[in-house]
Amino acid sequence: MSYAHTEVAQIAAISSNRCIGKNNELPWHISADLQHFKQMTTRQNDSGIQGIVIMGRKTFESMGSKPLPKRVSFIISTQMDYAEQKGLVGKDNAHVVHNLDDALTQAASLAHGAHLDTIWVIGGERVFNDALMYTDRIELTHVNTDIADGDAFYPELPERFKAVKESEQMHDDKSALSFKFVTYKVEA
Repeated sequence: MSYAHTEVAQIAAISSNRCIGKNNELPWHISADLQHFKQMTTRQNDSGIQGIVIMGRKTFESMGSKPLPKRVSFIISTQMDYAEQKGLVGKDNAHVVHNLDDALTQAASLAHGAHLDTIWVIGGERVFNDALMYTDRIELTHVNTDIADGDAFYPELPERFKAVKESEQMHDDKSALSFKFVTYKVEA
């Protein structure tokens, strides 16, 4: 179910109770997961664009309202003047759109021109949920912890997604958390 021959993938780190955020921040800091995110969403290639990410406004703000290096960000906001507010007008690496369809259409077109085969949906809760029907692959970092007071959650995976690859369980010494990377794909 790709979008104009471009794979749509989601990437997130989730707790055992599916929490992805708390007070508009990640509920943990795991260096290996941040490296994994960067590695997955960036592709070395000849064009200046090495990745395309789609996110909601709150996710963008949780990253300090700065586009990710070497990637083009599509930020979904219903605020019509959001690009002006954030000083994003005329920027090549960040585009404000007002719905997921526009984000996917523009991202797929850009991906085609930049020879990238994947568009990454990186959050938050509502964007993940709305994008599920267009999603071909999901990369989840399963963090072995429960976040009791989280306020953003990853949606339940539809049955059509099956785990196709799983890393070994890893341990982050700083946060004392265990985690593993799992790839889910739609079964053909």
